[in-house]
Amino acid sequence: MMVAWGRAKTILRLALPTAFALVIQNVMSLVSIAMVGHLGDAAVAGIGVAGTVFSMLLAVLFGLDTGVQAVVARRAGAGELHRAGGTLNDALLISALAGLLLAAVAWVAGPCVLAMIVDDPAVITHGTRYLTALCPMLLFTGVNFAFSAWWNGAGVPKRSLLVILIQLPFNILFSYVLIFGAFGLPRLDTLGAGLGITLAALVGLAVHAVLASRIAPIPGFLRRAPTWAGVAMLLRIGLPVSVQQFLLYVGLAIYFAIVARLGTREVAAVNVMGALMLLSIFTATGLGIAAATLVGQALGRNDAADAKRRGWEAGWVGALVIVPLSLVTLAAPRSTLGLFIIDDATIALAVTPLRLLALSMCIDTFGRVLAFALRGAGATQVQAMVAFGLQWCVQLPLCWYVGVSLGHGLEGIALVRLLLYAVEAAILGFIWHRGRWSRVRLSGQDSAPARASISAENSGR
Repeated sequence: MMVAWGRAKTILRLALPTAFALVIQNVMSLVSIAMVGHLGDAAVAGIGVAGTVFSMLLAVLFGLDTGVQAVVARRAGAGELHRAGGTLNDALLISALAGLLLAAVAWVAGPCVLAMIVDDPAVITHGTRYLTALCPMLLFTGVNFAFSAWWNGAGVPKRSLLVILIQLPFNILFSYVLIFGAFGLPRLDTLGAGLGITLAALVGLAVHAVLASRIAPIPGFLRRAPTWAGVAMLLRIGLPVSVQQFLLYVGLAIYFAIVARLGTREVAAVNVMGALMLLSIFTATGLGIAAATLVGQALGRNDAADAKRRGWEAGWVGALVIVPLSLVTLAAPRSTLGLFIIDDATIALAVTPLRLLALSMCIDTFGRVLAFALRGAGATQVQAMVAFGLQWCVQLPLCWYVGVSLGHGLEGIALVRLLLYAVEAAILGFIWHRGRWSRVRLSGQDSAPARASISAENSGR
């Protein structure tokens, strides 16, 4: 599919700040892994498993930013952005209550879940210390999600990027000082890695608050009480995504448990490969968020045909953008792994799996962008069902069977994931082509013109 350069520039203008912000976040994670890598494989494996448990709880908040962005983008497309400030207030109420509950769950149940995933005492010890330090972060990370989603929905993602750019040096500084005990402070190892990330996220929250209240005021921010109607609308849109993302990370925890049956080296390798794969995933997420914004704004104008084109265009742009990263990873996997792993045996067993994952990057990006486009249309249920079905009914059983039962290890598991990325992208492409997502209504918005527009486009194919 050919994409006009002018339309591609619009996609990139919205996508690049968000993608850059997410990649920077991943760089912060990679820096932490590189620092922890000096503590050994057990420490790297520990923060990998603990990070998965933490992400499993954090994923409950992911639907919140989907709801905020979908509502704000529709109102921006309809020329009613001034009415969207209250949406942020509704989201802040949800995130505060949910974050408090999730932090309590992480503190009480986290160590037990870690022990269920791995049985290496050293890995469990490092993971517990890291997770304990991350628990307070759940109290305010949902708020950061809501702010970022508002900026993205309003078409000004550069403000989210600004927050991350300020946050990055603090993350590196805090992590270094607390992990290694610089400037006379005690050496905290993996506990310090978690505290560094938590403190940096708190800095990000402060910057968001200053932006929204003084530098680039959001209309109605903290000036109107949350409404039940607004909260209910965000929950209706976001809950399917929250459930799907929560189950995705539960599945990822099971995935780590499967890999743990292969050994500690394999767990450490998977943690590093996952962090490297996030460079691709976050780039796709930035493009997906841009697609969600453009799709939502087009539907706000009752132009579903343009919304459909925006989804396709963003998917193809995303696949092309990720090609250089895929080629670099394919060409130099051993050197890339060597930045984060000091054990040559661990590097050797990860080389071929990393190459297989590099081959999947473009396919995965295309599918992820379409998934975000569906979220931008408010059609979160169908996308969540596809992701859940493939992960739980196909991926996890096949990873166990191919990797552990048949003895193909990480190489077999990586091949399974490559094939399933292609299947998921094909399914989402078919769903997007059919266009039923254009019938989703938000806040009483009439979808009849959208249905007519998408029907007209389909009849002309």
